[in-house]
Amino acid sequence: MKIKCLLIVCFIVGLGICFAQNVVTGDAVQITSKNLENANKSVIPSNRIILAEMKTNNPVMYSQYQSGKKMQITGIIMTGVSGGLVVAGAIFSIIPDADRGRITSGPIVIETDGNHSGLRKAGPVLMVVGAACLSVGLPVMIVGGKKKKQTFQDYKYQYYLSQQPSSYFQMNINPNKVGIAYVF
Repeated sequence: MKIKCLLIVCFIVGLGICFAQNVVTGDAVQITSKNLENANKSVIPSNRIILAEMKTNNPVMYSQYQSGKKMQITGIIMTGVSGGLVVAGAIFSIIPDADRGRITSGPIVIETDGNHSGLRKAGPVLMVVGAACLSVGLPVMIVGGKKKKQTFQDYKYQYYLSQQPSSYFQMNINPNKVGIAYVF
């Protein structure tokens, strides 16, 4: 019973804190389009806005972000090209040889077994080059993505999350419902 009473008192105090600002200023809580717009706004703006602010406010972090983005794109391209090289090498190594059979040049007839075809020799070379590009492309893509993400999160924390209070009450008003949350 004591715990229930304590919870009810805490809830009432929380409501009082939420509505204290409106009581002091004399504003009444009304559901208007402006209130709904403010209630639906997020505390942190969209990623595009954060990147635009990063570009103007902190060019060093923005250059780190761009560096990570370039690394990630380079890794994606290298991985895609390496996959194509591996597939092309496999196709070249299994295609039938064009020079297999008999070659007649006047009175001379030459039997060939087809093992000396240029395409057949290029197949394993392309597969090895593709595997090498794949072994370089994947780590570059992963490291670039992590660098880009970490720089973005650092900037976001530095300029937005550090300015937020550690805990606060939040009241959301929608046309059909009212919600109260204690954010910590």
